[in-house]
Amino acid sequence: MKKYFKIFLSVAIVTLMIAMFSGCSANTSSSNKISDDRYGIFDGKNENFNVTFVYGMRENPYNADGISNSLVEFGIISVTFASGIDANQTITYCLIMDDDTISGTLEKSPFTNEYMADIGKKCKDNSVISLKLTYEGKEETVSLENKTLTWKINNEQAYEIGTEALSSAINNFKKNNIDYEIYVKIISQQETNFGTYFWSVSLIGSNGEKHNVVFGINSDEILVKN
Repeated sequence: MKKYFKIFLSVAIVTLMIAMFSGCSANTSSSNKISDDRYGIFDGKNENFNVTFVYGMRENPYNADGISNSLVEFGIISVTFASGIDANQTITYCLIMDDDTISGTLEKSPFTNEYMADIGKKCKDNSVISLKLTYEGKEETVSLENKTLTWKINNEQAYEIGTEALSSAINNFKKNNIDYEIYVKIISQQETNFGTYFWSVSLIGSNGEKHNVVFGINSDEILVKN
């Protein structure tokens, strides 16, 4: 009797371990589909310009092809000026982030009026950050504040809400053996509505098919779905 009990117990333990490791593999597989994962956003402004600093992990190389590559840290500075800046003007920055100082040159976006740089490094949620800009013969510094800390929906919850809303498309990709990748982004209109943010979760298939949902930072109500 004891012999059979030991056999039963051994089988039960092995079954439990398989289930546990299978669960870990499923979670890993799911997380491997994320190609752009934005954790949070800092912002700040003065009378001459406004600044955002968004940080997280994203694939490298970065390519919306439905295939997720290995992730690297990123920290994107984005500056919009209240009045026009000479296109040939050199704008340098000095970002002070906790005990680190990172310097460089901002580049004009080809799509918007933003001047941008990726420092290739994410910060902590509670980091102390300020940005000094040197342009047109002057220097100006602004302090940045993490806006994400006051939101009801964080990065992980945004992923869950977005993928649930896109579950039909995800299941269709799986059914047809089509690879896909997921972007979890914080979006805004920096020029016209500075300080207002939304979550955007996008699904891109390797066949070129795209799906997207947009919702607020404090509600899971889907505002846009396409």
